[in-house]
Amino acid sequence: MEIKVIKNEKDYVEIELIAEEAGLANALVEILLEDSDVEFASFRQDHSQAANPVIMLRTKEGNALHTLKTAVKKLKKLSEDFKGALKDAKKPKK
Repeated sequence: MEIKVIKNEKDYVEIELIAEEAGLANALVEILLEDSDVEFASFRQDHSQAANPVIMLRTKEGNALHTLKTAVKKLKKLSEDFKGALKDAKKPKK
């Protein structure tokens, strides 16, 4: 995965997810919005098939890039938990 940093200020960050779909950006934004230090989190994608999603994040307090990294770690943990739950799930009866 390639990431292009468009803006990186203390309380604001904008990153472009190169060759990624909106699903990853949407999941990260949902997690970011759960954080009480986040003032604004969203993403834009100028065209659903021809443009890369751009995540925009503004924090009330703290470093925006650090907040984004924390959200990525949380998403990774949720994905690992989901994968484990699938492994533990019983196969349907025939």
